[in-house]
Amino acid sequence: MNRAHIGGGCWLPPSWTSPIKKLLYNLFTLIVWLIVHTHVTAQILDIIINVENQDDFSDNIYITPTILIGGFKMTILVIYRKGILSLIDDLHTKPFITVTEEEVRIQRRFNRIIERNAIVYLVLVLACVMWISVRSFFTDFTDRKLTLRAWLPYDYSKQWSYTFTYVYQMITSMSTCLMNVGCDSLFSGFLIHIYGQFEILEERLKNVEQGQIHLAKQCAKHHYQIYKYAKRVNREFSVIMFSQFCVSSFTVCFNFYRMSQVTMISLMVETVLYAACMLTEILYYCWYSNEVKLKSLELSDVIFRSDWTSWDTRATKILLTIMNRATKPIEFTSIYLVSLNLDSFMALMKTSYSMFNLLQQTKYA
Repeated sequence: MNRAHIGGGCWLPPSWTSPIKKLLYNLFTLIVWLIVHTHVTAQILDIIINVENQDDFSDNIYITPTILIGGFKMTILVIYRKGILSLIDDLHTKPFITVTEEEVRIQRRFNRIIERNAIVYLVLVLACVMWISVRSFFTDFTDRKLTLRAWLPYDYSKQWSYTFTYVYQMITSMSTCLMNVGCDSLFSGFLIHIYGQFEILEERLKNVEQGQIHLAKQCAKHHYQIYKYAKRVNREFSVIMFSQFCVSSFTVCFNFYRMSQVTMISLMVETVLYAACMLTEILYYCWYSNEVKLKSLELSDVIFRSDWTSWDTRATKILLTIMNRATKPIEFTSIYLVSLNLDSFMALMKTSYSMFNLLQQTKYA
């Protein structure tokens, strides 16, 4: 993971150092931010002004939170970009930087996992966006119907105004999806790197021999720095995690509801793809947070299985310090309210299904 992998209007590429390039990129950031947030405003106004029944509300609310959270993520990333860039740079410094060939192999393995996850997630999101675009072009475009519900302060029934609005919505959807993919891949990438650091630490502990007090101290320092690093990652992304968790609950719920209402095959495929994107998004958060938690608890067993009996008293005390710290797992929370793990993911699914049942009962009451 490095600075060059992050963009989307959030901050400058590291190679852009000239004042003109900085100005142009800041202008690009402002344009993307305005495009996303003006569209979100139009969707919210549609709920206030145009929505007349439960079906209208469902058609709007199933997509509006995703656009909203995409713009929110962009704002948070821009505000906290210095701290996030610092997290990326720290991975290339001691004690996190790899030293031996085995550590390099471990690092490369986790880099491949990060790249594979990002590609799979991006392909899934792009498939959803492309399906919506194609379906809309063949069904909505000829009837001059908006792909996404929105209140607009002008008449878009004319050909030129409708074409402008149609293209504007497609650009906004694509920008928001890419922003979500970038932010989610970035956070899950940090989690995977933390998991990888535990494996690197285990490799270093295996190589500590009798009398090598300096190496034992370095391992203890490495372990402390991993906990400290994880705390910083949680602090930088806690607001995003909390907002994503809340939005996912509503979005998954209304996707279930919309899925039960649509009859066209094209709309059904669109809804299924969109639901898959949303579930993958929150699953990344919960799965890798849960993996880091379990990995942080495993270190005590790794030390216990090592040849610790051959170590002298000072080295054994260092080992006990590491084992004592390892009894408290690394746990990621959204604003210290909801822990990100598989139990939370299942709770979210149950909550969404309960809300779906409530909507169904209200519909046929």
